[in-house]
This record gives sequence, C-alpha cells and structure tokens, in this order.
Amino acid sequence: MACDTRYAEADDYAILMCLDRPLCSEDEDTIEAYLDMAAGDLHVARASVDGCSCTLSTGASIFLKILNVRIAAVLNVCPCGRANLSDAMRGAWIQWATAQLDAIRTGKLELCEGETGSEYPFFTYAEQSLTVWAAEQIITNREMRLTP
Repeated sequence: MACDTRYAEADDYAILMCLDRPLCSEDEDTIEAYLDMAAGDLHVARASVDGCSCTLSTGASIFLKILNVRIAAVLNVCPCGRANLSDAMRGAWIQWATAQLDAIRTGKLELCEGETGSEYPFFTYAEQSLTVWAAEQIITNREMRLTP
C-alpha cells in the first residue's frame, strides 16, 4: 500500500470508538478529515524507512488501521464523532502512538510482507580461505547470498 491514503474509514473509527452508527454525513466528513490528517504521521514514518512501496502484511494493515484511528481520536476535538476520552486516556494514547511511530521509523517494527524488523536475530560468521579453491567457494557463497 502506497503512502497516499488513510488506513481506516469512518466506519472503522465508529466501531473502534464505540460511536452510534450509522454516522450522519457531517460526522462522517469530520471523522474522515481527522483520519486523513492522522494518516500523514503514518506516511512519514513509513517513508523514513522506504516502506511506502512494499506490500503490507495482513497484521500490519490491521495495526495501521488501529493506529490511524487512535491518532485521529486524539486529534479530534470537534463535538461530532468525538470519542469520550479522558485526559489520562488521551495522554496514554499519544504516548502509545508516539512509541509505535518511533518503532516504525527505527525499523524495530517492520510492516512489509516477508520482512523482519531491525531487532530480528541474525547470525553469520567470517569464512576463512586457506586454499585457492576455498577462496572461490567463499566468493560463490557470497554471490548466492546476495542473489534473490
């Protein structure tokens, strides 16, 4: 999914925030505007790790939808479509969203299908060449690892 649209719709917002449905058109327009604004934070975080052109994993799509809704709910100060968040809850959601955006920006949280985050365990060792044939094998092994 490219970084050009929001990750959640007004109905997703209504479900996650336990709002009465169906939403009137004015509420829906307001909520969609906040979802668009909140998606900007997500686009910037994904773009910082070159994650806008990849295919999102299923879990990442759902995660981004929830994160999009929560950021929009924190931003939404209009009476229509506003979630009943206490100041403490609003603060907790801001902290949580900030931590998630930081994890995306630092690569700790990988959203792309088939990729792993920066904290995924990785182990390799240095191969040592004692003969001409071993050197050739080391070069062949390296080329095979770099070829997709």
